[in-house]
Amino acid sequence: MTRWIKSILALLVSCLVGVGVIQYIAYPTLLQYERFVHVMDRFSYTKETLTLFLILSCWLFYLQLLFKRFSAIYLYLVYSVYLFLLFVVLFTKAPQYHTFSWDLFDFLVKDKKTILEAILNVLYFVPLGGLYGLKAKWWEFGVIALLTILGIETIQYVFYIGTFALSDILLNFIGCLLGYSICLGLRKFTVV
Repeated sequence: MTRWIKSILALLVSCLVGVGVIQYIAYPTLLQYERFVHVMDRFSYTKETLTLFLILSCWLFYLQLLFKRFSAIYLYLVYSVYLFLLFVVLFTKAPQYHTFSWDLFDFLVKDKKTILEAILNVLYFVPLGGLYGLKAKWWEFGVIALLTILGIETIQYVFYIGTFALSDILLNFIGCLLGYSICLGLRKFTVV
């Protein structure tokens, strides 16, 4: 199959992934939080913008895999937007503030909202694990990922912008671990 056909197919798959993740997982979950609803109401095209960002990120990622070369510009742009969105999601969504949740598996319930949020807590941190996978050894990754996640949870608690939750630490670390593993696998085939 030529690169041209592979690129078009990758764009179609990226569209399915982008629409699917935003339409059926991210957006319904974000609409559960009053703060997000107010923020998203200020910009008429929030869903479309998020979908387009995800589609382009996935498609450009695939193209770089296809050509076996990652552009530093792509990484800077995608991670700049990703870190901004991560900051917004992590520090504006909490339904309760300045609380602790010691239940490590509080996401294992028969509640669609809780399960979708657990999935998003994993997905949010896959790119961060990928970023750590660019240069960090496995033990460095473990230390950096845990310190980052613990720092985020602590900031949420200390500044009254969220809940310190053990389940979030577990889910976020699983996401980082997935991203790190994917990055290690991809490093064998590409030049970063």
